[in-house]
Amino acid sequence: MCKRLLISSFLTASLLTASACTGTGGSNETAPSRIKEQNTNREPVEITFYRPNTGTTEEQFMDLMGKKIKEKFPFVTPKFIPFGTGTSVNEVIASGQPLDIVILSIGFVPQFHNLNLSTDLDELIKKHNYDTNRLETTTFDFVKQFGNGKVTFLPIFTTAHTLMYNKDIFDRFGVPYPTEGMTWDDIYELSKKLSRTDGGTKYYGFLTSVGHMMRTNQLALSFVDPKTQQPLTGSEKFKQVVENFARFYNMPGSELPKEKYGKEADMFLKERTLAMYAYFNSTMVSAPADLNLEAVQLPSFKEAPGVGSQMYPTFASVSSTSKNKDVAFEILAYLTSDEMQTKFAKDALGMPIVKNSSNIMESFGADIATLKGKNLKGFYPVKPAAIAPKTIYDDLAEKHLTTAFREYAQGASDVNTALRKAVESAVKDIEAAKQK
Repeated sequence: MCKRLLISSFLTASLLTASACTGTGGSNETAPSRIKEQNTNREPVEITFYRPNTGTTEEQFMDLMGKKIKEKFPFVTPKFIPFGTGTSVNEVIASGQPLDIVILSIGFVPQFHNLNLSTDLDELIKKHNYDTNRLETTTFDFVKQFGNGKVTFLPIFTTAHTLMYNKDIFDRFGVPYPTEGMTWDDIYELSKKLSRTDGGTKYYGFLTSVGHMMRTNQLALSFVDPKTQQPLTGSEKFKQVVENFARFYNMPGSELPKEKYGKEADMFLKERTLAMYAYFNSTMVSAPADLNLEAVQLPSFKEAPGVGSQMYPTFASVSSTSKNKDVAFEILAYLTSDEMQTKFAKDALGMPIVKNSSNIMESFGADIATLKGKNLKGFYPVKPAAIAPKTIYDDLAEKHLTTAFREYAQGASDVNTALRKAVESAVKDIEAAKQK
């Protein structure tokens, strides 16, 4: 299978164990040869993995982590349950299949906890002397916030928004490239110079995936209040975010046609009429080789200078139904080790979730031609926004917020009316969801 296809598919849907599991002093490290000998002589066990809501195949799972797990733990036979027909979350639970490790997108975390599959990992963390201080701050803060102080899952890799740009379009119009440390107002002024019709082709300065940008917004805004379960999308701060991005869609002379909404990625990668695009770095991983792309840190709001997008991590947890919790936790610890973090980065699967990871990021996409010589530092926020609290109703509020954005950006409604309607619709949907 083509490596780029493997990585892209997995994204669309993230040191040895001793070094990951020692305390801050690192004095408990065991020689690699001794660890290998110890693991070889352990009782054979099958560890079952499940990743809901993605199209990851068993082959992809084995290439991305299964083979390395088998190599590290020879006594473990990794088994992967692909998500699909007959293997939905409810079907897998109802079948009584053994589950040991569940891999979670951040959006699935609330549902995972409601399914009573989570395990309090605090005792296992103490037992195995795992050092949580090495984990990226905003990501681990979210873990503790969601668990009300308890740790019920660990991050295994992450991604974040970056600002990508097509150098050829900038060169065509003699416009200077974007630089690090710019604000959204700076990008708006830059976008004005790029939004024009030339040779019968209409060019656009900047666009984004609005839904994803709202989801990882730089002001750390939640869609729904976790306590009251009421939508928060009508706030003044959300209004500010909506107005900020809507102006790019209404650039004088280059207003985006309605039929182009939701097709921003195609405009950037295929039509090549979009100069700047903000999205996850997976866009550059799978971009056509002849596209002259580069990236810089995401611009910031002037009220929050230098603050990038929220991290968008993938987590893993030991299932409450697992009969092999100790082994499962050892595997989780290994997935957060420098060894595996480097592998994930090298494969461009995901960015590291450990602190002081600049050396690991240097290996990001090492074998991917489209990333050669690129500004990889632009992929990783210097100062990521705090990850906003999540609820099982976020997708309902997000859906109506995206609709409000379009109505406002397309001139069908003023921003206040659009957001008010979004909140009212979200309230109805949330109440309906509670009755199911």
